[in-house]
Amino acid sequence: MKVDELKQKIEQGDDMLILDVREKEEFDAEQDPIPGAQNVPMGKIFVEAAQGTLPKDKEIVTVCASGSRCQIVARELKEKGYHIEELEGGMKEWR
Repeated sequence: MKVDELKQKIEQGDDMLILDVREKEEFDAEQDPIPGAQNVPMGKIFVEAAQGTLPKDKEIVTVCASGSRCQIVARELKEKGYHIEELEGGMKEWR
């Protein structure tokens, strides 16, 4: 998903879950966070999915610093039946 598309979805109030998969320190240091984004580091996201705490009936958008980690997470969770996309270019593109 491109930044413009995500910004439009946020402005429209679309019902989605934005997961920032960066480490807590990276997330906490962010100067321009994505509104409503929740921090679940990449290492924990698969545990959350295995425990069934991630919704399969809601669009999920993954975010990281440059797009690499969120692409891996999105690919793996897509294979498990999640409606998920990654933010292309990550926070570098968001800024």
